[in-house]
Amino acid sequence: MTFAVVLSLVAAVCFGTASVLQHHGANQVRRRFPLNPGLLIDVARQRLWLLGIVAEVAGVALHMVAVNFGALSVVQPLLTVGLVVALPLQAVLGHPVSRRALLAAVLTISGLAVFLAVQPTVESRDPQSIMDWLPGLLLVAIVAVAALSVAFVRRDGTRALGFGAAAGTVFALSAALVKTWGEILGEGGLPALATSWELWTALGCGLLGALLSQAAFQAGPLGGPLAAMMVIDPVIGVSLGAIVFGESFAAGPMAVAQAAGLTLTLAGVWLLGTGEAAATDASGESAHSRDLPGRELPGSRESPKSPVQQNLERASQPKLPG
Repeated sequence: MTFAVVLSLVAAVCFGTASVLQHHGANQVRRRFPLNPGLLIDVARQRLWLLGIVAEVAGVALHMVAVNFGALSVVQPLLTVGLVVALPLQAVLGHPVSRRALLAAVLTISGLAVFLAVQPTVESRDPQSIMDWLPGLLLVAIVAVAALSVAFVRRDGTRALGFGAAAGTVFALSAALVKTWGEILGEGGLPALATSWELWTALGCGLLGALLSQAAFQAGPLGGPLAAMMVIDPVIGVSLGAIVFGESFAAGPMAVAQAAGLTLTLAGVWLLGTGEAAATDASGESAHSRDLPGRELPGSRESPKSPVQQNLERASQPKLPG
């Protein structure tokens, strides 16, 4: 289990770094309708976004190994460490981090730490058929549809939270499916894995999650959608661990502590999400108010950029021939 914990923490650092770089890259390209695949083509031309992809691929590889050595109820909550990593990286890229955001991050991580501390250590059982997956798939569908409904109905900072929550939900399902790959490989080798629905569904979820996360990054400041992803992912992951893999929750007095930890986590997410949205509404500006890099809409203002941010933005732009 220690091996899985270490891998999960390193993966969390990779994911946090990837989120910041991808958020920065997503806001250097023109706005598109949410979930437009052209968005991925646009951001793929941004060097910082590509660096974010490298970090994300490393995180995914480490995460895949971790979920096959540890329980989902342990691995998924540890990924929230990425939220802590993301905040100082935001500051480096010229986006100041408020005290409220720092407090919210502390509350979020502290709550999940409590949740994890009282989570009993159990062995996971592998699902034997698609029927074992149905309750978990239904849960994922309900949460994802609800989150997307919010994202498409709202036009304020809540839209980013909706896309972020949907992305976190899909990523959690992908992680649960990846957890079965080791057993499939052990029983039937690569041919069995290549023809399994778990492989292709997990890959599809990964692609959908990437598209949802980019839509979230374009819809609002980084803090809200990243917090939504970082919290919904472990909540759904723990739920799938219990429903599909038979991992148990705390009982008795420890169940109260576990519920308190989850409540503290949700309070941190609320503080972070509403704080970012309120700051944007109060100033009447946002990096997302620009339709094209360097082309501001009437009434928008841009704060002075630090030398570090200027150098990073120059590095992120592709060089034209000639």
